[in-house]
Amino acid sequence: MSSTGFLSSLNLTTLVIVVVIVGIAFAWFLRHRSNRRPMEGRQHRNIAKDVDKGRDAPDHSPRQ
Repeated sequence: MSSTGFLSSLNLTTLVIVVVIVGIAFAWFLRHRSNRRPMEGRQHRNIAKDVDKGRDAPDHSPRQ
C-alpha cells in the first residue's frame, strides 16, 4: 500500500470514528428528558398581563 492510499484510508477511518463518537454522545445527551424540549408540557404565561390585572406573578412574589 502506498503512503497516499494509507493516508486516505486513515483519514476516512478517523472521520468515521469521530462521527460515530459524536452520534453516541448526542444520543446520550438526548436520553435526559430535560435536554429534549425544555418547554414541553409547560404553560406559557404573560406575567406582565397578570401583574397589570393585579394578580401576583407565580414566581415573583414580593419580598417580606
